[in-house]
Amino acid sequence: FGSSSSRSSCLLFSPPSFAGRCVVAMGGPDSYDPSHKVWIGNLPAEATDEDLDAHFRQLSEPVHANIFKKGQGCVIYETPEEAEMAISAFNGSEIGGAIIQTDAWSNKQPKAFQPGGKAGAKGAGAKGTKGTGGKGGGPRPSNGKGAGPPPGDFSFMKGAMKGYGKDKGFPGWGPMPPMFSPHWPCAGGKAAKAQEWGSEKAAPAPPTAVHWIQLPDHASLLAQGLPPDAPAVVWQKGDYVFSSSTHILSDMVGDIATEVEMVHDPDWEQYPEVGEVIKAASGEENCIVVAICASKATWAVGVANGWKGREAAGKLALALALASQDQDLMAIAAKNHPDFAALCRKQGLLKVGPTPSGAPGIKLPAGGVAAFPAANDEYIPAIHFVTVEGESKITAAGLPAEAPAIVFTKAQKEFFSNAHSILCEFVEDPKEEVSFEDDADCEIFPEVAAACTAAGAEENGICVASHPELGAWGIGMAPGRDGRMRAAKLALGLALCQNQGKLDEFARNYPEFGSMLTNAGLVEPPAKRRRKGGGKW
Repeated sequence: FGSSSSRSSCLLFSPPSFAGRCVVAMGGPDSYDPSHKVWIGNLPAEATDEDLDAHFRQLSEPVHANIFKKGQGCVIYETPEEAEMAISAFNGSEIGGAIIQTDAWSNKQPKAFQPGGKAGAKGAGAKGTKGTGGKGGGPRPSNGKGAGPPPGDFSFMKGAMKGYGKDKGFPGWGPMPPMFSPHWPCAGGKAAKAQEWGSEKAAPAPPTAVHWIQLPDHASLLAQGLPPDAPAVVWQKGDYVFSSSTHILSDMVGDIATEVEMVHDPDWEQYPEVGEVIKAASGEENCIVVAICASKATWAVGVANGWKGREAAGKLALALALASQDQDLMAIAAKNHPDFAALCRKQGLLKVGPTPSGAPGIKLPAGGVAAFPAANDEYIPAIHFVTVEGESKITAAGLPAEAPAIVFTKAQKEFFSNAHSILCEFVEDPKEEVSFEDDADCEIFPEVAAACTAAGAEENGICVASHPELGAWGIGMAPGRDGRMRAAKLALGLALCQNQGKLDEFARNYPEFGSMLTNAGLVEPPAKRRRKGGGKW
């Protein structure tokens, strides 16, 4: 510390904190509109950010989750629709034995996060300074009532920056210290460029890859009495489920040390056929571990370059294999580990819906046994196949007389969350290319409404979505217009899937849609397909 200016610069590397105020860089959580945010209350004291993220990930992937004060947290989703769905689905659900509450962020927004006036906790700076936007609302840190400066405003540090000379960006100030420069190198002296203020948020980690593989008849594992098919899980950095893999597997087999054999084979010396099959499935050569539970005649593969990642992936893969074969074991693990439940759901092994008590979460039939979607499952939206008879505007337009009809209800709305995405895989711009005709009173298409009733659907308002050029149409049914539109999109998407022979492909890519197709008997359940050597869904 040779000079006063040097000492001043050292102090600047620890910006003051603002009590009661969460200050984040632009592009972080504060950049999201409140409609994207979910307020959570009554969280248990031992709950962590990871617990919150894993619980809310069961429905859709959050972009941010944190506990900002005792008993309260915030979860942010990419879209307002996801946030609205989460508020409805998770209110009254359980985390760590506590029944949590959910609400819109705008209804419960803590005062410390509200702009203006006297909102906020006591600050840490000049005594008696009022909050921004209120009386005496200067942007200085506060030791009285006030919320402190807005995020990214460091003008309160003007006094600390004396001695730096002139800088055109800050008249009368010295050059900006390195820590506030958008090109300041990362800690440790590395040459990497630090993230700039206002840059977009970091992309979330890609979803964990699961490949359902099948070995050739000559494979050595088959000689041990093991089945030819198994899941292979690729370790993914940042996915919380891997840190729970040991606990998940122990819930299913008991003592892992005695029940499970982990054979690390990074160079494919013991199980070359396994490595080759995974290479064919993933397109990459990777180190593997084969996890075997001989007592249950089950095996699986973990894929990762490092030993630790392989071990975690192998245990998770074996838990997934056991879950696909034993619904009792899946129910136990899914109940204790929401992140594993989410993985099972993405693989089409587990459905989500109201529990018998009415609290949202994993739907378990009587006895607590999770099940594959079964015929006539009351929770999964039914698909009715209708045939219009006689004269109709539909057939007059050159469309076929047959079409699927789907009923939308709020209790089943997660099944419709991908309706637009499914349709957009066939149609570039649905607004321009698809005709949506809403018929709330069944006056425009009385013959279609009659055909729906004849097919077993209850009387309801309808919306007909059609694409004459692709020769397909579908019917959405619901009391409200928005519900009818969502159901109509999904029904038209289903019709296009049928016409182009892509039901199996879309069942794999959209698990909720796959559950509906299974329930309607249009595709086989994933476990049955794997036993026959079919696809991975």
